[in-house]
Amino acid sequence: MQKRKPISKKTRQFVYDKLGGHCAYCGKKIEMKDMQIDHVYPLRLQYKTFDDLDVVENMLPSCRKCNRYKYTLTLSKFRKRIEELTENLERNSVAYRNAVSFNQVIPNKHKQEFYFEKVGFEIDKRYLK
Repeated sequence: MQKRKPISKKTRQFVYDKLGGHCAYCGKKIEMKDMQIDHVYPLRLQYKTFDDLDVVENMLPSCRKCNRYKYTLTLSKFRKRIEELTENLERNSVAYRNAVSFNQVIPNKHKQEFYFEKVGFEIDKRYLK
C-alpha cells in the first residue's frame, strides 16, 4: 500500500476554514488544534492510489468523536449508522429502555442531516460514491 504524504499546515487551515471551525457532521465548534481531517470518501476503501482521494476537495473538518465514529464509512453508510442508533440502543440496552420508560430520554428517530448540509456546504459529487 502506498504511503500518504503528511497534510501541510496550509491545507489544515484551509480545511478548518471550510466550515468556520465547526465539525462538518455534528456542528460542534472545534479549535484548530483539536480538529481532525476526515476524508469524505475514505482512503482505506481505495486500494491502488491515494492521489484521487487525498485532496482538499475530499477533506472536511471533524471533531474527534465524529471522525472516530465515521471511521472508514462512506457518507451514506455513516448517515445510516446514525439513523439506526435509537433502534440499536432499544434492542441492546436495558438502561436506554428504562430511560425511555421514565421519560428521561425521548427517542427522536429522523432523517440525519449533517451540519455541512444545514449550512449549504456542497460536497464534490465524485466523493459521494
